[in-house]
Amino acid sequence: MQRIRIRYTKEGRVRFVSARDLTSVWERALRRADLPIAYSEGFNPHAKVSFPDALPVGYASTGEYAELTFAAPIDPGPDLGRLSATLPGGMDITTYLEVPDGAPKLAKMLGATLWELVLPEADEDAATAQVDRLRDASDELVAATSAEVLRLRPNGEEKPIDVRPALLALRAFLRPADTGGALHPTLRAVLRNDGPTVRPTDLFTALTSRRDPAADRGASPPPSDAPADALPTPRVHRRVAQGEPLDGGLREALSGEVVPLEPARSAEAA
Repeated sequence: MQRIRIRYTKEGRVRFVSARDLTSVWERALRRADLPIAYSEGFNPHAKVSFPDALPVGYASTGEYAELTFAAPIDPGPDLGRLSATLPGGMDITTYLEVPDGAPKLAKMLGATLWELVLPEADEDAATAQVDRLRDASDELVAATSAEVLRLRPNGEEKPIDVRPALLALRAFLRPADTGGALHPTLRAVLRNDGPTVRPTDLFTALTSRRDPAADRGASPPPSDAPADALPTPRVHRRVAQGEPLDGGLREALSGEVVPLEPARSAEAA
């Protein structure tokens, strides 16, 4: 048996493939690439492809991970390249790591996630004002001891979630849009993977509510026309990478690359 851990992307239309259907996508790709994937035993054998966590439907990602177990050795470079070519558009294998005996479980290597929330494009003045609001709200959230939001369950009930314990770092910045001189206000956050799951939507709700310690002590909440309420809903929620949290970013699990909170080529840095 040969075990290989991979990092792959899930962008474009394929982000609407559910976690339940993802295994079938990989099984079809492995058959097309003619790779000797191992199968489980029993009445309903399935390919030994495991995923450490599920990405919500509709979220984009450049930081998805999987572990593949092969029944016979493969040559990872060319063989995984062939496998990547058989995956649907938007799914590409970007990094791999052969798993030595005694290696820790993949989930233990993914201690935190670097998330990116991209707001709709705006002109320079509007985008700058939105980033300023995000920075003010970020400072308040980081300074708070708790930040509770309500998440709607499938059964219609609301469940309280405290965002603050999972939050390790936040950074708001500007990046160029694809057209003209417009800019995208962008927020990056590092969230812990252990403990209760905190989604980027929970984080954004906590930011736009602009709760502070005074509000937690029973003071009146901010008025509905507070500046932060004008922030538009992010158009993209993207899982950038997973790994070990660092000051100012994240060390990616497989490559060891440091992924910063603010990309070097952001419009603000330029």
